[in-house]
This record gives sequence, C-alpha cells and structure tokens, in this order.
Amino acid sequence: MDPSAQNTVQRERMRLGQVRKAFAAGIDARGGGQQVPVEFFGACVDYIRAAMDRLHRQDQRIHDILKPHVKPGDAAAADTLANLDMRLARSRAALAELAKAMDAYRAAQLNGGGEAGWAAFKRAVDGFMEVYFNVLLKGQHSTLEMQQRIFKPGDWTDVAGVNEAALMTEAATYERVRRHAPAGADPAGFKAGPPVL
Repeated sequence: MDPSAQNTVQRERMRLGQVRKAFAAGIDARGGGQQVPVEFFGACVDYIRAAMDRLHRQDQRIHDILKPHVKPGDAAAADTLANLDMRLARSRAALAELAKAMDAYRAAQLNGGGEAGWAAFKRAVDGFMEVYFNVLLKGQHSTLEMQQRIFKPGDWTDVAGVNEAALMTEAATYERVRRHAPAGADPAGFKAGPPVL
C-alpha cells in the first residue's frame, strides 16, 4: 500500500475507535440519567456506519483478491476465507440493525422525548458492540499470512480505496460527532484501541 493510503486507513481506524469510545461514553451517561442529545447518537451512528461500510469494502476486496489463490484441497485457506465471509455478513447485519434502531430512536425522541425508544436503541447498541468486538475485531488479522504471501504492492492501494469523497465524508462526520458530544464524550479525548477489560 502506498504510504499515504496506509496513513489514511490507519487514521480512519484510529478515529473509528475514538468515536466508538465516545459513543459508549454517551450511552453510559444517558443510562446514568444525564441528558445526551439524540443528535450526538445520530452523529456517532452515522460515523460508525460510514467507517464500517469502508472497512467492510476493504475486507471484501481482501477476500476477492485472495480467493483465486486458494488451491483445491487447501482446507485451511478455504476456512479462513469462509470465516471472513461469515464475519462480514454478521457485521453488516448488526450495522444495519444499529442504523434502523437509531432511526426509530430519533423518531421516538421527536414524537415523545424522555425514555421513548431508549430501551430498544440500547439493545441494538449492545448487539452491535457484541458483534464488533467478538466477531469482527477478534478475527481481523486472520488473513494476514495469506496477504503477505499473495498481495502485490498495488493490491494494497486498491484495498484501501482512498478517494476525496471518502476523506470528506470522514472529516465531516467526525466533526459532527465532536460538535454534538456531551461533556466527557468528545472523541478527540479518547485513545484508539480496544477497551480495558
């Protein structure tokens, strides 16, 4: 991957981690009785959806580049790609549920406010986070050995898919999260990486 594409992908993944932590902080604050604007949750879900859609496309490109190189009878490689397919499908489904729940919560807040729609939204958030941590992230490096053996230099740039529209979307959605963040939930205040368990 060319260095600029690699740097962009690393920054995107770092900021996805920051927004995910800010989102979790906002969820915790709202669960603890603090007023958290629905616009903050909407901005977080919009950011997560855009970033995850790009991550899914990148992983799909990895799959599609590797698949023709799997030799008949290479069960380990076939299983690795089948596992990637499964993880992508589950992640896409969880992301769609999160977006649907956000739309329902936003509508409930516009129509009634208060606790309207919160419990259903929180369940969808919990379901998404379960898939994010235990399905997607736990297997994120499963194809590394195959990538190192098979990829040509230009493949990494193709996988990254960095373009001006993607850069503009990422910057705008990140700033919207920051603009609506309640106290203690500004993504710029979080380090990327998994939560401390």
